[in-house]
Amino acid sequence: MPAPPDESHDSRPAPRLMQLRVAQLRNRIIRGGLIKIAFGTLFLIGSLAHALSPQRHESSSVLWMTMLLLSSTVNVAWGLRALSRARRIRGPFWIFASAAWALLALLLLGLLLRR
Repeated sequence: MPAPPDESHDSRPAPRLMQLRVAQLRNRIIRGGLIKIAFGTLFLIGSLAHALSPQRHESSSVLWMTMLLLSSTVNVAWGLRALSRARRIRGPFWIFASAAWALLALLLLGLLLRR
């Protein structure tokens, strides 16, 4: 026959175990944010590669460059947002950094398309 439950035993995990779980979740969020930034960089490289191709002025290539540039910006924005939340950075830092990423990527893509 099983022993009756002990009223003094608390079903919540110990504080040290909770701190460990919080640290694990924070590391998972940081890793995910870095992966999203890496994908954003990869999409930007793909867009720049299309800008260097011989058929760069065709409508399908321009559409692909636009979609890759948008995907790059969105992935970098989500990655920076995840990092800023994991590091508890207050304010719209990630919004300004994402906007700067988008503007610089668009400027670089425009310069490559003009050549």
